[in-house]
Amino acid sequence: MGSDVLNGDGGILEKKPLKSEVFELLHRRIVGGQYAPGEWLRQEEIAKELGVSPTPVREALDQLVADGLAEGIPYRGVRVPKLTAEEMADAYVLRLLLEAMIVRVAAYNMSQQQAEALLAILGRMERLVDSDDVSAYQHLNRQLHVGIVAATRNQLLRRLYGLVINRFPDWMLYGDLLEQPDLRPPKLEQDFENHKALVEAVASGDADRAAREMMAHMHSVRDELVAWRDVPRDLLDEKEREIRALLPAEGGEGVSNELSSEN
Repeated sequence: MGSDVLNGDGGILEKKPLKSEVFELLHRRIVGGQYAPGEWLRQEEIAKELGVSPTPVREALDQLVADGLAEGIPYRGVRVPKLTAEEMADAYVLRLLLEAMIVRVAAYNMSQQQAEALLAILGRMERLVDSDDVSAYQHLNRQLHVGIVAATRNQLLRRLYGLVINRFPDWMLYGDLLEQPDLRPPKLEQDFENHKALVEAVASGDADRAAREMMAHMHSVRDELVAWRDVPRDLLDEKEREIRALLPAEGGEGVSNELSSEN
């Protein structure tokens, strides 16, 4: 990070505190799948790599733990979470419920400027669909969802979403995709089309359609949890049935009907 933080005269290029710079870098690496689940984040190694003192690294690691993107193990250190199937199912169903609500509120409140910003992110995502830079694509994906949350104009909802999304193993799923080069192009294409339909619905102010598109997107994610993370489908369906009365219909059929038909 030395060249990213200090200019040739030793002056600070960014006005952010150094701990924030380190936090953002580690955050991008985790959500981009550059660190594997269970991988230790060694304070001394990171400080040496970035050319900074241990203090901002320690503070950044503490923030990652507080945000749920890392976990502190007493007497051992900090590592990327290695979630159980139950934890992933809990995170999935809470995100499902929260995302459906978020896109509805965003559809009512999104400004033209915010809509244009989301469309710009979509354009950058589209250019990465056929590339091998899954990490960059995932980073833009995060920016897109955060942008939708910002359009709700609800600070508490933004904080709650941050806690939930940081416990959701999307970085694991993108890591799985990196290991499957033949599957990568069609999966990224499908993911892009899902997000495109979602943004178009939110930007047009169609709250019902936006909620349906989000449900469809999250059910694609559910299938990936089953196929790539070995989360039992029965477990995910059971968790979803617990909140089915709160969920919107998808594709013209109620979620409760869809789940009931699987039994």
